[in-house]
Amino acid sequence: MDTQENKALANKVIQAIGAGDWTFVEEAFAEDAKVWVAGSMPISGNHGKAFVLASGGRTKAFFPEGMSLTPKALTAEGERVAVEAVSLGKHVSGKIYNNHFHILMVIRDGKVQEWKEYMDTMHANDVFFGGPD
Repeated sequence: MDTQENKALANKVIQAIGAGDWTFVEEAFAEDAKVWVAGSMPISGNHGKAFVLASGGRTKAFFPEGMSLTPKALTAEGERVAVEAVSLGKHVSGKIYNNHFHILMVIRDGKVQEWKEYMDTMHANDVFFGGPD
């Protein structure tokens, strides 16, 4: 795939997450994908594809009214695609989750091979786990 195709796939993945289309997300990630989440939250650190699939269930459970994830800007060079995105949703706790993300994806052979997720970890930890990061 070329740079523009990689950028298009990254955009579709972000939009699919926001739309709750976890089937598409599962198909877009390589079986041996590596996922890293910033911070010291319980979900921070290194993971594999199973973490991504579990995220779909957590999102449905934690955001019964849905949670949008909107791509705001994408920059691509070769197999690397940088995405700026914003989330918005009402957590089951009643807290509003409105976070800003930078996600770096590495796309090879039409699949997401790597995902590095940076965000306001204090906000995420407060909404998801009820405390500071």
